[in-house]
Amino acid sequence: MPERVRKKLREMFIHWGFGETEADISAILATRDGLTAREISDEVGCAYSTAINSLNQLRRMGYINRAKQNRKFVYSFSTDFVSLINRDAQKLIQGFRDLSREIHRAGENYRGKIAELKKKVEKALQYLEKERTEECP
Repeated sequence: MPERVRKKLREMFIHWGFGETEADISAILATRDGLTAREISDEVGCAYSTAINSLNQLRRMGYINRAKQNRKFVYSFSTDFVSLINRDAQKLIQGFRDLSREIHRAGENYRGKIAELKKKVEKALQYLEKERTEECP
């Protein structure tokens, strides 16, 4: 059972832009706390140096924590999934805003499909901005 949970988590992390190793490590730490870099590298099946580099990257990004325990560093998952969703939504909103500006720059020379596209982009932006407004207190 935990292996299937980790596999599904890994897929989600990859969707959110994590690299393969970072996704594996995050999925492991989301289901098991307090692992050392050596334990993580063994579990992922990667070189120790690769695990250390990925752990450092995940720490810099704020997704995991490191604490000293019995003279060793142990790692734990510290990410709130809502923050990942918000980051994803913000990227989508920015992408649609950029697209909307480009459509506007195209001017009236383009009708038909571009006009249809503009409506769809505006609708998507309204939806995303409404969802984010309703989520945030």
